Amino acid sequence: MVKKSMEARMQRIEDIHEIQNLMGRYEYYHTADMQEETVELYAQKTPGVSAEIANWGVYDGIEGIKRLFLGFHRLGGEKALVGSMHMHTLTTPVIEVAGDGKTAKAVWISPGHETDTLGGGKPKAMWAWLKYGVDFVKEDGKWKFWHFHVYPIFMTPYEKSWVDAPPNTSQPMIMPEELKPDRPTSYLWEYSPDRKCENVPKPPEPYETFSETFSYGDLK
Repeated sequence: MVKKSMEARMQRIEDIHEIQNLMGRYEYYHTADMQEETVELYAQKTPGVSAEIANWGVYDGIEGIKRLFLGFHRLGGEKALVGSMHMHTLTTPVIEVAGDGKTAKAVWISPGHETDTLGGGKPKAMWAWLKYGVDFVKEDGKWKFWHFHVYPIFMTPYEKSWVDAPPNTSQPMIMPEELKPDRPTSYLWEYSPDRKCENVPKPPEPYETFSETFSYGDLK
């Protein structure tokens, strides 16, 4: 029994390390516009895979994931990439692997910055802070994204305080019909001087099986 317990503890450490690496790869791929590689980080066979980013809406299934990353993230083509930079860091992780080892849950706070050329115009520098709430599933022995949710905190021009900037998500997203999400945004909060900070996404607690916990793909 002692040996089995030690093996289980070592496996949990390896799982957490792999999950950290998976999330780190996502950030590096995101900065380098490696969208095909990003799609491969998502579960390809497990039902219910989804991605929700701020007020963009919810993309369901692997085909929805492809539409989000290979379609919407590629709007503007190569021209839009020149002078652009989207870089998000990972801090304050809370990672819980299920007792049965089949799923995991995690949150991160992400300070970041973004630079957009707005379709060929002068690059615009922005501070972009957000949180991640992610459910992971082990598929063919490898950890993959299952429910991936990006929760905005604030986005403001480099030279402007977030106290003075209006919420970036106050305006609806405009996108081509063929690239629209499968469902509307499930949850949205962004900093404003008249709003109270919320503990969303809430950090995961230890759990045995996914049926005992909540999903970051459903609201909070």
